[in-house]
Amino acid sequence: MLSTVKDISIVVAGLVAFITFATGVVQYVRQTRIQRIQNFVEMRRRFLEDTTFRNLLNLLATDDPALAGAQVQDRRNLVGFFEEIALMVNSGALSIQVAHYMFGYYVALVDRSENFWVNLDKPGVYWTVFRRFSARLAEREKEAGRDAPLRF
Repeated sequence: MLSTVKDISIVVAGLVAFITFATGVVQYVRQTRIQRIQNFVEMRRRFLEDTTFRNLLNLLATDDPALAGAQVQDRRNLVGFFEEIALMVNSGALSIQVAHYMFGYYVALVDRSENFWVNLDKPGVYWTVFRRFSARLAEREKEAGRDAPLRF
């Protein structure tokens, strides 16, 4: 009788430990997803609310020659922002599908603009992350119609 109670206690304790572990894993996954969403929303808000970025994007829409006269540091900051997005994608914090959907158009505008890159060394080593990200998004553009629903 004592042996049976002991065996049942071990099984119950094992089940409780397993359920606790499984619950912890589920909570961790949820928290990680929420954190990734919050980071993305913060980045998107920063992108849309920065007046300098908005002004540059308006000029980029038509590759306005005024881009060449825009502050070099402002243009660097915009490309740097896109590199931050690229780093988030490379680290797995943001999916390439979401990055393409939300920022791909703007990355393509920057990449194609000749006026934007005046006095910036586009082929230089310091823009490698941007160039690779732009190329990766261009590949996604070819596959865009076949994508599954966007997920973080």
